[in-house]
Amino acid sequence: MSEQMYRREKGNPLRQDIRILGNALGQAIQRHEGHTVFDTVEKLRGHCIRLRDYSERLHQADTMEKSQLLRDIQALEQEILQIVSESDLDTAIDVIRAFTVYFHLVNTAEQYHRIRRRRAHEIDPETTPQRGSLEALVEFFKRNQLDGATLQQLFDNLSIDLVFTAHPTEATRRSLITKSRRITTLLNQLDNAALMTQHERSRWQRNLDTVIDLLWRTDAIRQVRPEPLDEIKMGIYYLDEIIYDALPDLYGELEELLQKDYPDLTVPPFLRVGSWIGGDQDGNPFIHADTLLTALSQQRNYVLVHYRRALFELARECSQSIDHATITPELEASLARDKEEMPDYAAELGPQTALEPYRAKLSFMWKRLGETKTIPPLPPQAAWFVNTPQAEAKSDKSIAYQSAEELLADLHMVEASLLADGENSIARGALHTLIRQVEVFGFYFAALDVRQHSERHASALTELLQVTGLRKDDYKSLPEAERVQLLENLLEDPRILTRPGLHLSPDTQQILTNFDTIRQVRETFGKRAVTCYITSMSHSLSDLLEVQFFCKEMGITDLPIVPLFETIEDLRNCTDILETAFNHPLYQSYLANCQREQQVMLGYSDSSKDGGILTSSWELYQTQSRLAELSQKHHIAITIFHGRGGAIGRGGGPIYEAILAQPPGSVNGHLRITEQGEMLSFKYGLHDIAIRNMELVVAGAIQSSIPDENIIESQIHPKARPDWIEAMDRLSNSAFARYRKLIYNDPDFLSFFEQATPIKEIGWLNLGSRPARRSVGRAIDELRAIPWIFSWMQTRYVLPSWYGVGGAMEEYLREDPGHLAKLQQMYQQWPFLKTFIDNLQMTLSKADMSIAHDYAAFLVEDQALRERISTEIQAEYDRTVSAVVAIVGSKKLLDNSPTLQESIKRRNPYVDPLSYFQIVLLKRLRSLGGPLTLDAEAFKQATPEEQERARLTYSVLLTINGIAAGVRNTG
Repeated sequence: MSEQMYRREKGNPLRQDIRILGNALGQAIQRHEGHTVFDTVEKLRGHCIRLRDYSERLHQADTMEKSQLLRDIQALEQEILQIVSESDLDTAIDVIRAFTVYFHLVNTAEQYHRIRRRRAHEIDPETTPQRGSLEALVEFFKRNQLDGATLQQLFDNLSIDLVFTAHPTEATRRSLITKSRRITTLLNQLDNAALMTQHERSRWQRNLDTVIDLLWRTDAIRQVRPEPLDEIKMGIYYLDEIIYDALPDLYGELEELLQKDYPDLTVPPFLRVGSWIGGDQDGNPFIHADTLLTALSQQRNYVLVHYRRALFELARECSQSIDHATITPELEASLARDKEEMPDYAAELGPQTALEPYRAKLSFMWKRLGETKTIPPLPPQAAWFVNTPQAEAKSDKSIAYQSAEELLADLHMVEASLLADGENSIARGALHTLIRQVEVFGFYFAALDVRQHSERHASALTELLQVTGLRKDDYKSLPEAERVQLLENLLEDPRILTRPGLHLSPDTQQILTNFDTIRQVRETFGKRAVTCYITSMSHSLSDLLEVQFFCKEMGITDLPIVPLFETIEDLRNCTDILETAFNHPLYQSYLANCQREQQVMLGYSDSSKDGGILTSSWELYQTQSRLAELSQKHHIAITIFHGRGGAIGRGGGPIYEAILAQPPGSVNGHLRITEQGEMLSFKYGLHDIAIRNMELVVAGAIQSSIPDENIIESQIHPKARPDWIEAMDRLSNSAFARYRKLIYNDPDFLSFFEQATPIKEIGWLNLGSRPARRSVGRAIDELRAIPWIFSWMQTRYVLPSWYGVGGAMEEYLREDPGHLAKLQQMYQQWPFLKTFIDNLQMTLSKADMSIAHDYAAFLVEDQALRERISTEIQAEYDRTVSAVVAIVGSKKLLDNSPTLQESIKRRNPYVDPLSYFQIVLLKRLRSLGGPLTLDAEAFKQATPEEQERARLTYSVLLTINGIAAGVRNTG
């Protein structure tokens, strides 16, 4: 291995990492597949790089050179398509795999480079703190002369939840994620190569070759669709491997930074991780009460193992003898009780441990925690027949901890005794870390939300009323006023409708069982174990009162009811619905049980799919402004739950900037954000990356919650001026009309969409347990936002993230020469528009109209339809790019973000071969009748044509996986 490999180029460590990993992959391909695959990969790579170079030069060429470049581009593209078309299927599959694995390596290298840059900021005393870091946050406090009392009040009011979603469209298998972590470790070792011996360097190279060999021979495609249990295990992987240590490390870093200037400040457990995995029942028939129990039970088992391991290590460390240490009377009394309650274990510990009080107490705690069991599964029949807790009866003599609070009380008692004895290192070190972990993880690890569609509640109530004889007509057909009146009567009636002997459909039984299970697990795991109940597609007050009714039936009095507003119309009606609820006596009394706190969830994905990205963004902004005003008016603490996705079209983008761009007063110390499944490996796959992502959220939320009157240096919550609002209203109305005209009102658009994108084939990619559609229909309304975005990302159109914006802006700019200056001012002075425009730059840069047109040209059969819609999309793309560049004041997209610009530029030539393969293979697959999957035995029995269809299906799914890795977006 050459010395040059170990010399790190100061300005290009990322490039060198990618080069080293790429070379190792090339060697692995040649070892296992020979030269044919490798040569094809290299030829396609070279051609696509040249093609990109020609396209780049085309924009700056004169007329004569432009004509030649166009001929060169056409000839080169034909040569690429010829290589792709003439590749036999075995070679095609291996070439696709090669580019896919390459992207996994590039993604790993870029992730590690983020860690490297973060460390460089922390090490170099000359650099300013990294934007959005905790260090920068504390510097912000000091610059603005915020005192300790003000900050303590701010921290005490803070509540931030990062919620892992239940539909992980993660195209990367766990096997690949764990290998990426190993490569990250190797890259870290390479940064210290100067300290390696020759033997260590040789071993490093062997280790790299081994892991990349394994990557190459690991199937990137899931052969079996994951079941809910698989998704639960995947969520636990992140909790167990990353979050358990990263979250307390984040707290520790914040406390350390605050110590110097704010020594008396106490940092409460304000940041927690939640989950939908096992609780999100909306549109997923495989999620129900049992999966909720399974998720919480498995999570509990994992977190208790962590706690016991920590107690074991502490007990081993705390060897202080009673002859050389003192303990508090509380600890002494506690030890006496432990010996009385656990005489056999006290004897097992022996006389020596009796002389070591801290070791003895920690050992007794370890024993008690070992007796702390999970709850048994529900019986096969519906549990709602019995309105008593189903948890295992606890003996009066049980030594098990009944709650995390009991464990915390013992930990605090040990901490107090250690501090009184002057033993600060352990009390402020390992013990403090464990206390923090128990505070934030409880006995459930990640609190679960439960989500269900509003229609399911209405249907269940209809049947329940009919079966009990209270009402024969259809509750769902009643006007809203009659629905509310009926619900008021039910809520004020002390009787319980659900009783043994009712003959109900499985769907209604499921709704009732769900609520009974929620009550059960909150009684057993603690109330925070199930954080809230989310009602998707909430349209009216009755949607909230229905949930309140089912809570009443099962004896639940304080489960937060969270309406989810998803469509543009629902966003506009949101505050009116909540105003009605806040003025309703029965809902008011329920809110009182919930400490007058109301969560409101806003759907970024479906609102964008419904009205386009500009209208969605603007309506979300206005809704949050109105919610902030409503909160002040009714003195109810409203927490906005942001249902953000990974892609820009679903509300994704840089999170720190997104939080700072929220309307004034809308964060106010309370924030919940979904962390979508497709982004978990990117944001939480590595310890340091997880800390970085969490600190961005924390810094953004805290800065957004500080009132302007406390800020000296500048206003951080600029209010939208009336003329800015007027401009956005006009842009939004125009963009909405343009978006709806194409997507929903053009009768032929659905046909174009289904042919030009792999939307039908995506359903065969085993991403998650949830179906791609809410119902069996074909309409775009019924398609979930995730596959909607995913399919457009695959074809490089990236259409949902920008369509409608360009035409609206062009129209606005054409009306008045001064409008450009106004939009530029808004971009420079208003975080909302700056964030929106910068996200547009990113998605427009990821889009590639040349590749996109190839999809249409090859796959859309109707020439007139193809040319009409392709022409319109191209024109709108050009209009959008032109407007964005003018507003930003740059020459090209992302000129003001060179790192991101370079990343996309570096990736594109490697994504292009995958796109060409996908186009050619999709055409062949569809000509044979479409996707077909066969297991190994069925494949042997299949006809040659069926076998070819199955292998073509596999190859197409490989391209989908590879492109997702290349553009770093699924849904």
